[in-house]
Amino acid sequence: MPQTQSPTIKIYRGAAEAIKGEVSFSKFTHIALDEGDMSSFDEETNALASESVVSGLARAAATVTNQTTTHTNDTVQAYHQFTAAGSATITGFGVFDAGAAGNLLMWCAFAASLAIESGDKVATTGKCQFKLGA
Repeated sequence: MPQTQSPTIKIYRGAAEAIKGEVSFSKFTHIALDEGDMSSFDEETNALASESVVSGLARAAATVTNQTTTHTNDTVQAYHQFTAAGSATITGFGVFDAGAAGNLLMWCAFAASLAIESGDKVATTGKCQFKLGA
């Protein structure tokens, strides 16, 4: 499915803090689904438009790993598979540094919304590659 995926400025700050050696910095820990309009999102966005609270689709802990895209372990990946216990229309998702509130570190807006019903599964994967810019 075509989509738009983007980091926010919070992820750049977190990367700089980690490199500096800060003990506390923003890390990928949770994924939340959005039910709202994400069309105006940009790198300054710090919250989802309308975070889902539907049973089984609410914010959840992510499995976070390093992946290799161009160079060994140059990409951080957050993954979670949701199983709906109710109905919702999902427009995208966000990766956060906390189980509630917290900072939106990256977001993904789907090209078309997904109509979800009880029992449906939604697998989400957010990736951020660290590389030299153009």
